[in-house]
Order: sequence, then C-alpha cells, then structure tokens
Amino acid sequence: MIDTHAHILPAMDDGATDQAQSMAFAERAANQGVKVVCATPHVNDGVHNCIKADILAACRALSAQLVNQGFPIQVVPGAEVRLTHDLLKDYDNGRLLTFNDAGRWLLVELPDLFIAKAVCLTIRQLADRGVTPIIAHAERNPTLWHEPEQIDAFVRQGARIQITAGSLTGDYGPLALKASKTMVKKDQVFCLGSDIHPGRKYRMAAARKAITKWAGEPIARRLTHDNAEAIIQDIDLTDTWDRQVLR
Repeated sequence: MIDTHAHILPAMDDGATDQAQSMAFAERAANQGVKVVCATPHVNDGVHNCIKADILAACRALSAQLVNQGFPIQVVPGAEVRLTHDLLKDYDNGRLLTFNDAGRWLLVELPDLFIAKAVCLTIRQLADRGVTPIIAHAERNPTLWHEPEQIDAFVRQGARIQITAGSLTGDYGPLALKASKTMVKKDQVFCLGSDIHPGRKYRMAAARKAITKWAGEPIARRLTHDNAEAIIQDIDLTDTWDRQVLR
C-alpha cells in the first residue's frame, strides 16, 4: 500500500514530535503492509507554514535514517496546503511542494467553510497550470457533509478526492464514516491517507479491509496503491479517470 497523507516528519508541524516518533510511525506503516509514505506537513493552515526547502531536507534525513535502520519503507516529500487567496500566487512563485516535488499533483486542504464557486475556480486555475489538486480528507469537511453534491462538482473541474483511513473505521465519528462510505460506494475517491498524528491510530490495513468489503478488491487496490503510484510517479491519469468516474 501507499499512504498519501502522513505527518511523519519530525518537529515540522503538529505531527511527529521528534525522530523517535517518526520512526515509530514508519514502523506502524511497515507492519500494515505500507511500502511508501508521503510526508505532507501543513502549509498555510493558519498555524504552520512549512517551507518547501525544509520539507525536502527533512524528508531526505528521515529517508536516510530509515535506510540505516533497515526499514522496508520509502518516504517521499509532499505538503498539505491550505486553500487560501494566496495559493495560486504561492504556486506561481515556486513556494508550494507537489507530491514528490514532481509538479503534477498537489494536496489541498479546504477550510471548514468555503464558497464552492471559488474552490471550483481555483481548481480550474490549477488545472490550467498542469496541476491536479487532491482534496485532503474531504469526508471530514463539515460543508461537504451538508453539500455532498460539491464533491462531483470539484471532480468535474479537475480535482481528485482523498479520504482518511481512520474515517472508514469510525475514528472521526459517524458523519465522517457515513460520508467516506458513501464516497467509496459512489467511486468518488481517488486515494487514501493515514493523516497520522500523535494520538491517532494507524488505520491503513483496516481501511483497505473496509473498502474491500464495500466495493471489492479491485477498487481497494486502486485506492490504496494504483492511483497513489501514479501520484508519486507523476503520471497523468486524467483521461482514464474521466472515462471511469464521469461516465
């Protein structure tokens, strides 16, 4: 499996507090069959604003430590970027880190309250730049609980949807569980992430089991591996996804 959302870098944001906790997170991932973890610290969330160069350096350091200790897991760089008025300007100025610093896929966190038309416009503007935004933990967003039709609108504009593994096991409450289950059954989900932080359980294996039960093994593999592999390899799946989901 590939974990596309993890706060595994030490002392960067509200994720792993130190190197020891980063290694503990990596051990949990490896024990559940995860081979690749995308390190995605917060950017512009109102509290944390991790810098691209710092993320890349921290990722290299953690990767070296994993190799030295014989962990069978790869860490690739990324960032969880809060959608703000400055997002496009920050991207154009080279401040934002796409997955694996490859340029095509960008993890975007929506605020709890947002104007759907403004989000759709930003998605289109990113698409015009060759960037596919992935909406982080969409099933945990209160606005999307009440306006689930916006999910299809975002996908039609070019975004993709990520959900949190723990939502599929009820860790984030009944509304997130219901939303994530509905998204999986409607085939709206593109990829899965642990969103691991201190105090949270690592749920990738349990989430894959739940997806298999609700939607079948082929979809479980696509959400936990195939689409994520395309992300870290910088592969454009636009045509395939459009034929599959927007039919």
